[in-house]
Amino acid sequence: MTATAKLPTEKTIEGAMSLFEAQAVLFAPRPNRLALQGLELPAPSRQSASVNVWRNHAFEPLVPLTTPYFAFCGWQADFRLGGYDDSLMFVDRQEADAELLWLDSDRFLARMAFDEWLPWLEGRLHALRSMSKAPVIIATWLDEAPQRARLQSLVDALPAVYFADLGSVCSEAGVPLRDSRSAALAGTPVANAAQVQLARELACHWLPGALLPPVKAVALDLDHTLHAGVLGEEGIQGVQLTPGHEALQNYVKGLQQRGVFVALVSRNERADVEALFAQRQDYPLRWEDFSATEVSWGDKAAAVERIAKALRIAADAVLFVDDNPGELASVTMQLPSVHAVYAHPDATLTCRAIHYYPGLWRWKVESDDAKRIQDLKANAERDVLAEHATDPAEYFRSLQVSLVYRIDPVAQLTRLADLCNKTNQFNLAMRRFNQAEVAERLERRDACIASVQLSDRLSDSGVIAVIVAERQGECLLVEELCVSCRAMGRQLEDTIILEALRRMPIFAGCQELAFRVAHGPRNQPALDWLARLLGCDTHPEAGLHNMPAQLVRDFTPAAGVTLNQE
Repeated sequence: MTATAKLPTEKTIEGAMSLFEAQAVLFAPRPNRLALQGLELPAPSRQSASVNVWRNHAFEPLVPLTTPYFAFCGWQADFRLGGYDDSLMFVDRQEADAELLWLDSDRFLARMAFDEWLPWLEGRLHALRSMSKAPVIIATWLDEAPQRARLQSLVDALPAVYFADLGSVCSEAGVPLRDSRSAALAGTPVANAAQVQLARELACHWLPGALLPPVKAVALDLDHTLHAGVLGEEGIQGVQLTPGHEALQNYVKGLQQRGVFVALVSRNERADVEALFAQRQDYPLRWEDFSATEVSWGDKAAAVERIAKALRIAADAVLFVDDNPGELASVTMQLPSVHAVYAHPDATLTCRAIHYYPGLWRWKVESDDAKRIQDLKANAERDVLAEHATDPAEYFRSLQVSLVYRIDPVAQLTRLADLCNKTNQFNLAMRRFNQAEVAERLERRDACIASVQLSDRLSDSGVIAVIVAERQGECLLVEELCVSCRAMGRQLEDTIILEALRRMPIFAGCQELAFRVAHGPRNQPALDWLARLLGCDTHPEAGLHNMPAQLVRDFTPAAGVTLNQE
């Protein structure tokens, strides 16, 4: 996609402005119920996600409170409320994108001991999992820390099951969780003030963390965003690092440590900005913390697009933060998939808006997530070596490139599901297997999953590929094939994929391979690879594409690369 000079329509600008103005209400420390319900925001542009709600107390009060948060980020949830049911029998279940267990734990623990309730709950979760492969969120509370820890351990052992701790959210927000008057009037012990906090958590963190593609980069303006004042007018010592801006910079630095790219997009003289970060030792963010920088007087939409390209991610994985609402509207009109947050003069409000922006929060941060920052930095040195290399084998040997293949790696369940859901460019089938679906394939004798880890002397890229296949007679059907963007451009795709297929036990005796193909908005690199493998002049159509298995058996891996299997 190329940024153009097309002007946004008045109606669209008006809608964008209403979203930015709404941030003060949406991301207040304690949002006001009436103010939330009074917001008039544009209708969500994305399709809604269906959520089955299994409950033993009222969920209805939260539904209207989630609506403005969904609208802010352009999506929505269709909540399907079941009847009150302490037995959790999941009667008349329909297919859904997520399963939400909205539970009043006090009702259970008034009748049975926690040591009885926990195994009973585990049994009900297994029953639900037998019906549904969708993510399951258990939203409840437990007053005792050891009990919360045991529930957390239970869900950690189950694929795509998460514990949303209502009590912890309310404690952090400084509001009471329960109110006996609410129980009598509204059918739930959850207090009114708690309902608002929990609705925001559900719409901004819990459901997006289970269902939405992740935001991988935060691209920030400088003036009136990371500090108060204008660098070009007030100078290096004149711009102010207020307590709010200091907290914002610290928060952004924390995002980087969790594997989120941080980028700078500023209209300034580059030398002035570099001098600012060199001289202002009170700034938590340092120049080297930015994985990409665009400092010029040019168009910001084009700058954000270049940022995405430099980070090897799509524009829809970028959150752009700027203090100029008009600038934000212009960027989002030219790049409609880019996410945007208005940098408020109160930087603490900006920090909360970023914190709650759907897609940034994760249920779990994997070690491989944090590796992507260092891996990107190492690419510059790799590119220099590649420019001077005349022999690919010598290039791989000089880098000490190593690939490690693992077959049915149960310990990597979370990372495998993440790759299926986060990979957009080299994703051949676009199946988006979640943890439960990956776990089911790991248990099947007629199926196999291979992971591939890539490292060299510059960095460990972690697990960069996942291949899901099943045996059908004498054919090996490749249902999912994902290679992370951090591995692309190294001329290793054939060795990563074909060697992994060859090492699968269910490949033995196969006469044919079939690749499942889907066309997505950005998976051209995967389609290009398969077209070259099949000897096609054009992209393969959606559907199944076959090739002789002997071609894989005869394949010679890239020379100079160390291959291992664990």
